[in-house]
Order: sequence, then structure tokens, then C-alpha cells
Amino acid sequence: MTAEHGNDTCAQIALPLPVDKTFTYAVPDPLRGHVAPGARVVVPFGRRRLTGYVLALGGAAPAGLRLRPLERLVDETPLLTPALLDLAQWMSAYYVHPVGEVLRAILPAALRGRGRPVAAAPAAPFPGDADRPALTAAQEEACRAVTAAARSGAGRFLLYGVTGSGKTEVYLRCIEDVIERGGGAIVLIPEIALVPQTTARFRSRFGDRVAVIHSRLSGPRRAAIWRDARDGRCRVVIGARSAAFVPLKDLRLIVIDEEQDASFKQQEKPHYGALAVAEFRARREGAVLLSGSATPSLESWSAAAGGGAVLLTLPDRPAAGRMPPVEIVDMRRRRGGLSDELLDALERAVSAGHQAIVLINRRGYANCVQCAGCGWSASCGNCSISLTWHARERRLVCHYCGWRQEQPQRCPACRGVRLVHPGRGTQRVETELTNLLPGVRVARMDLDTTAGVAGHERVLGVFARGEADILLGTQMVAKGHHYPNVTVVGVIAADAGLNFPDFRSAERTYQLLSQAAGRTGRGAGGGKVYVQTYTPGHYIFRYLVGHDFPGFAAAELVLRGELAYPPLGRLILLTVASPTAAGALEAGERVAAALADTGLVPSRDLLGPVPALIARLRGKHRVQILVRGDHGAREKSALVGAARAAAAAARGADVQWNVDPLEIF
Repeated sequence: MTAEHGNDTCAQIALPLPVDKTFTYAVPDPLRGHVAPGARVVVPFGRRRLTGYVLALGGAAPAGLRLRPLERLVDETPLLTPALLDLAQWMSAYYVHPVGEVLRAILPAALRGRGRPVAAAPAAPFPGDADRPALTAAQEEACRAVTAAARSGAGRFLLYGVTGSGKTEVYLRCIEDVIERGGGAIVLIPEIALVPQTTARFRSRFGDRVAVIHSRLSGPRRAAIWRDARDGRCRVVIGARSAAFVPLKDLRLIVIDEEQDASFKQQEKPHYGALAVAEFRARREGAVLLSGSATPSLESWSAAAGGGAVLLTLPDRPAAGRMPPVEIVDMRRRRGGLSDELLDALERAVSAGHQAIVLINRRGYANCVQCAGCGWSASCGNCSISLTWHARERRLVCHYCGWRQEQPQRCPACRGVRLVHPGRGTQRVETELTNLLPGVRVARMDLDTTAGVAGHERVLGVFARGEADILLGTQMVAKGHHYPNVTVVGVIAADAGLNFPDFRSAERTYQLLSQAAGRTGRGAGGGKVYVQTYTPGHYIFRYLVGHDFPGFAAAELVLRGELAYPPLGRLILLTVASPTAAGALEAGERVAAALADTGLVPSRDLLGPVPALIARLRGKHRVQILVRGDHGAREKSALVGAARAAAAAARGADVQWNVDPLEIF
């Protein structure tokens, strides 16, 4: 926790270094009375000058050591509030990362001396939503519960509502009440693709009191929003994961929409989870945490069942709207990737003046380039995964490290010339749709077509204005969008995720398909969903047809309990990397032995080492170790310390760790 200002002759400084300690510096006379916790300062460190963060004032030099003085104060008004300093200390302990690196992750890049030139934010191409629709009884009950808690200053809620049930209207009404009482709210959304439509709805209610922050803004613009929030010039901040750190003045409510989404977990150090960060901030600052989803994470669902959150339910769509029927299309013994059922439905919808969404959870023209003679497939030179063929660019691309190369004319293995493109990506499906449905206008939305600051706005704007009949894309088209004119949703390769070797594969596939299904049936034209699969007997489709998330969750939790996997247990993932496969395995065995020697992990809860799913990534061979168990901060620190020491003893190896991992690859 932060210290008082009494003794300001010394300052405890966190530096953005991979060392688990802070440093004591003297505060020179001219700076006394000006330096405060949360401010940035420039300090000497060896022969370098580093920007550090003041954690506290006070303390003393170690015996026999003369303190070096601070050189310069960067912030007259501290950027980091006491609450954010406490959050950083908690994150450091929970995720086992130095507090200086955590603070570096919290601050926007422009406030760390980096950032691109300021770019004007594009105007959202969506109509406003200033009308206040009548609330259903369930919506009114949810609003009453949340606003009452916000007035008293505490509470955690899970808003479970079927797709299209009006969760966003609940968010808006609760935020409205918070603003009327002088407070502020942070709204976290999972995908940058959701920003335009979400922004339009919130700005139509709250005007210029809304600020939007996301990774595609320039660094200086993000820094300006940070300062506006700290100083009270905006009352609502909308953004993706990093918006959880914005120091909003008088924070009273944190909303997390589509809270189940894996993008809320940071994949780089310090590997934080935005939901956990928001929960800590809500407790620390006397705010309410309201997370919402039609398909909550099993962690949140279990927390609500166990009393860790209050469950609020929206069981129906407003205005007697019905959930769309779901047809499971068996693709076995069929040729081609688009079924007659889906093509006929698309043609009928477009002929009637309606629109459609087609989801395929892949990018590029085809999965790979393969030799039809010997089976060879093009793979990345740095990673043990196949390259993806991009037809328009005529390039093979690695979607992990960016490796690019031209397609060979002959097979490098057998010198054959029968090189084929199996599988279907978004480019290929776009070509097939335009060929099979002449005159149909297709808007493709994936990482290739949405590059740049205005990429998502451009594609979604075309669809929102009715200038495209079909919105085709990867998983970003499945979440959060509200288009009443969409009467058909098609899902291609629905079961692809079920074959992924991860214990969450069924949960993620169900969530994605259910979210996609919810994009239709929102208007007077109704809607229908066509789910193409090669495994129609899989149990998730039974629950999908009935829009039965509680039933799916109950079945899945039985399986999790047998394995003691989350949410019925906790995990730490350790990844050991080395230039050679033998070196990675040897180092992994050393790390596993060191973990066992701590006495903190029973042998049944120490899984590995085994080759990672992507065994070679960016030129390094990798093995992984899973540690099961609910470990406290000291135990986690001891485990990570033992792993680091063991990896350091193995030549050329290093180890990374991820507390509460959501991705295991």
C-alpha cells in the first residue's frame, strides 16, 4: 500500500525492469514537497537514466550506502492514483511480475515516452440510439439491483441474458443513474470491431461525456483520454482490455460486456485478466462490477452459483421477440463448403431485401498449401505451424510471427506439381458466395480487410447502411452487433474448434456459435440459423438448438470437476523455450523437478513437461508444464523463483509463466 507524505527525504521507486525489487533514492531539496506517490521521475541507474514510478515517500538507505538523488520530476500532478498504485501492487503479487513492469503495462505508451503522432478519430458511421425503449420487468429488476448497489458503493453482478434481451439498455440506464449522482463508469468490450456501434449508442445518450480508448488510437490521444478521465472531463470511458486501468474520477460502476471473451486476458507479460483487475478496482474504489453475457464464462457462472456474484437474468427478448430456430446441417458425405440449405436461405433473404451474416473462424484463402501427391504442406520457417495462403497477395503467411513467402511452383519434397489449397478461409468463401449468388454484395471482415484506424468502421459502416447484403467474417462478426434486418446467420466449419486440444474447446465453441446465432431474429422479419458441421452428434449442438446455456454449463462442469480444472481448480502455465528441441525438453525436466522439490505441488498436480501445441514458435522450441492448485502469492512467488533458477541453470533456456491462463498453445 502507498505511504503517507510525512518523510519526503527519500522515495521508493519502481523501475520498468525484470527485477522483483524497488529502489530507494534521495529527494533533493528543490523537489521536496513536489514529489508524490504516483508521479514519474527520472533517476540515474548505473550509467543510464530511467523513468521510474514513485510508490511511496519515506524509508532509508541500506546501511553503508549513500543514496543517489532523483534527477527530475516528470509529473507535477501524479498520473497514477493511490488506487492504481494499490492495483499494481496486487497485480505484481498475484501474477508474479515486478511492480515496475506492471506499472509500465498500466500506463499508455505515450506516457512512457512512445506513441505515434496524433490521428483524428474517425466519425462513427452508425445512427444514434437516443430513444429510451420501455424496459421489460426483468430489465427493471436488474437496473434496480445494480443502481441500489452503486449508491451504497459495493457489489458484483452477473447479467445473464439471451442474445438480444437488452443487456446494453440495462448498462445505459445504470450508467445514467451513476452520472446523475456525480459518478463515472468504465465499459469494457472485447473486440475493437464492437467500438463503432457501442460508441454511437453511448454517445447518443451521454454526448461528449463519453471517451473511447483502444489500441488503434495514437499514443498521444490515449494519453489525453487518460488525463481527461483523471481530471473529470469525461464521465464514461469505453474501451477494450486496457481501459480497465483508466483513472476515472469518482468511479462508481465497471461494466464488462461479453465477459466470457478470451481477449480480456493479456497474452504478454504481465498476463493479467481484465475481469480480475476490474474486480479489484471495484472493491478498492467502492464501485460496482457488472459483467454481462448470453454465454458467461464458467468461472463467472460458478462464482454466481457460489454466492461470489449476484445473478441477474434476462430470459426473453423485448417486444415478444423470439430466439431464432437453429438448424444443424450435417456436412458428412457432401462436397463443397456451402450447403444447399444455407445457399437457398441466403438467396431468399437477399431477394426479400434482408441481410445475412456468415461466420467462418478462419482467415485467408485456404488453410494451407499441400501437395496432393506426397502430402507435404508449407510450414513456417520459425514456427511449427502451417502457412496460410492469401490469394490476392499471392503469398503464404504465418499468422503468428509474420513470416511470408511465395508459393513454390513444385513440391519441395517430391517435386510434384499438384499443389492444392484444402480447407476454406474467408477469401475463398467470399469468392464462392459471389460466384454462386450472382449480384449479391459481400462485405468481408477479417484482420486483412480491417487494417488501419478506421478499418472496422469502414466495413461495418457499409453493412449498416445496407450497401452489402452479406457480412462475412471471422469471429469478430459474431459478437455484440445489432442489425434488425439480418434474417439469416450461417456458420461454416462450426466444429473446427472442437478438435482443438484444450479443455476449454467445447465451452469456446458453444459460446461462439451461440453468439453468432444471436445476431439474427432481432427484427420484424424474424430469422434462422444454419450451423454446418461434420460432427452433428456432439453434445454441444443439443444445447445450441435449445438455446440452453444453463444445460450446457451443467454438463461441462461435470467434466471439469473430474479433472480439477477451472473453474473447479486453478492453473499456472509455465513455458520453457530453448534453441533446440533437446535443450527445451532437458530444461523443462529441470524446471519440473525444481517445482516438485518446493514441496508445494503434489505429483498429481504437476503435469509435464510436454511439447507445446505449437512446439516451435519464433525460432524457439517449447515445452510446457501445468501446475494445478490454488496457491497464494508467496507460494506462487516460490514456484516461479524455483522455475527461473532451474531454467537459468540450463544453457540457453528461459521460462515464462502465466497465472490463470486462458490459452494453452
